[in-house]
Amino acid sequence: MDTAGIPVRRMAFERPVVEGFHPLTIGGNSALSYTHSAMSLYAEHMEPFLVKSVRRVIDRVRDPVLREAVDRFCRQEAQHYQHHTDFNKVILGHGYPGLAERVARLKAEFDGFLEQRDDRFRIGFAEGFESYTTQTALHALKVGWYDNEFTLEPWGQLFKWHMVEEIEHRAVAHDLYAHLYGGWAHRAAMCWVAQRHIHGFIGDVIRLMSAVDVPRHGPRCRITPKAKFWMAVAPMALRLRAMRPGYTPAELEVPAYVGHFGADFSRRAQAIS
Repeated sequence: MDTAGIPVRRMAFERPVVEGFHPLTIGGNSALSYTHSAMSLYAEHMEPFLVKSVRRVIDRVRDPVLREAVDRFCRQEAQHYQHHTDFNKVILGHGYPGLAERVARLKAEFDGFLEQRDDRFRIGFAEGFESYTTQTALHALKVGWYDNEFTLEPWGQLFKWHMVEEIEHRAVAHDLYAHLYGGWAHRAAMCWVAQRHIHGFIGDVIRLMSAVDVPRHGPRCRITPKAKFWMAVAPMALRLRAMRPGYTPAELEVPAYVGHFGADFSRRAQAIS
């Protein structure tokens, strides 16, 4: 594993404001936009859980290269959730009944995982989540969601940077799980648990936001039956791929443009280590 390929960047992004916020942030598309809003809200609580879970076991990592990669993974993830917290204030400040309560329940669930579950569950959850999101990140960058002319620039830049770094540290959680525990059946089960968890949250956020935004902003904020169908079906291939025996994110082909995007963010970073 090349730990130099996991740079820790300190970024400064333009922060949106509540006033004038429009919920169609990604590609002017309701399904994409609400999904990304949900991902941002999720990341604020998921990623601290990842960092705390991984830090609890780092002293058990015998391979010095993997240990360095794990440390860089934690430091990248810490940067992510700090920025998402700033953007989430805009979403929550837009007045969605029930949304703050749903986010509070999410936080309580992760707090419960930290307090009541064991290390194997937590690292398995991290591996299951990361194995899925890497595939999502590769797809998002390939189709150009974040550079779309209808994407609001602050949101596009935040997610583009986040997805690039997800790809950079794509194999760390998998390799950590394999190093400490190994075995396919439990790993596959945790893929299902982690991915079901995030998709359940995304579904709730979409319902809560669109219910308010359709009367507020018009029919473009409606999730059509066709969009609901594809949102249910499209992720299944990625989820099943992550669960198969022998899967590792390291086997995924990473196009050269991902490296170009990473180099651009490194040039723009306030600091890098």
